[in-house]
Amino acid sequence: MTKLNGGLRRTASALLSLALAASGASAADLKIENLKNTKDGRAPLSLEELESARPMPSKEVSPEELRQMQQRFRALNPNMLDLKAGPDKEGSLVKGVPEKVDDPAAAAPYWSAGRLTFRDGDGVPSACTAQFVESASVILTAAHCVMDEETGKWFSDFVFQRAYNDGATAQTVGWRCVSLFDAFHDPAPNFAYDYAFILADGKDDEKPLEMTIGSPADKALTAIGYPANFGNGRFLYKVDGEWSAVVDGIVTMTGNPMRSGNSGGAWFTDFKVGGGAGENRVISLNSHHLEGNTEDENGPLFTADTSRLLAHVADARCLD
Repeated sequence: MTKLNGGLRRTASALLSLALAASGASAADLKIENLKNTKDGRAPLSLEELESARPMPSKEVSPEELRQMQQRFRALNPNMLDLKAGPDKEGSLVKGVPEKVDDPAAAAPYWSAGRLTFRDGDGVPSACTAQFVESASVILTAAHCVMDEETGKWFSDFVFQRAYNDGATAQTVGWRCVSLFDAFHDPAPNFAYDYAFILADGKDDEKPLEMTIGSPADKALTAIGYPANFGNGRFLYKVDGEWSAVVDGIVTMTGNPMRSGNSGGAWFTDFKVGGGAGENRVISLNSHHLEGNTEDENGPLFTADTSRLLAHVADARCLD
């Protein structure tokens, strides 16, 4: 097996991303949906509601539901390649065992991540995971953390607590608007589009995370989140696993047993605590898993459309 040094890995990843973007371009039928914060007089989440927010239950799908989602993605992206990841990095990791991050505010990439709290479609205070990416005021999370995929009803009262740690937080910001693709819920739920971007009303006090599209140059991944089954949603956890497969817009990460509250947490390639440029790039996020599977997690494949949606929010066009 050929080993790649850091520079070659980054070059290979860039080439894979370019190949994917060229093969798929943008899906012409995708429409962007926006929600603006109208400040319509509703009471914001209280401190008590923020602290008692329930971790958002994990999304489970049947094999048939997953197949239908993949078919709908393929119909929108008929020429897109299912690119494989490259070989593993040199060295070994303890895979599939979540580890608590003692101080998320202390180092990259953890300090750009945090807990996203909101009222769900029934008004229940709930919590997911999110992170600042690319632009100093743009937050990435799962689409099912901002909208009910069954009804298309938006959630409300978003609050992002950066580097949240059992009630303490390094920074708290609200929201101006949020955007996702209509294909997430129309004509039926599709977790291949389970990502959304929020324009915050404040900027990241740290350098935001980089994103990348396509498949990574090696299989090693690290995921983060605030899972209920580890730490009861009150502590940030990380877990090392592998990019197993990508089929029609949906990626499987083996060795990711985090559940409920972890939704929206980033998957990193070239992970390194305290890493700088070209490291800790966000390549997918915690989205869903097959029913009965307690060891693996699926996420959306980031494509040229993901970049288009990010630019839409970074340019504040979600306010139009």
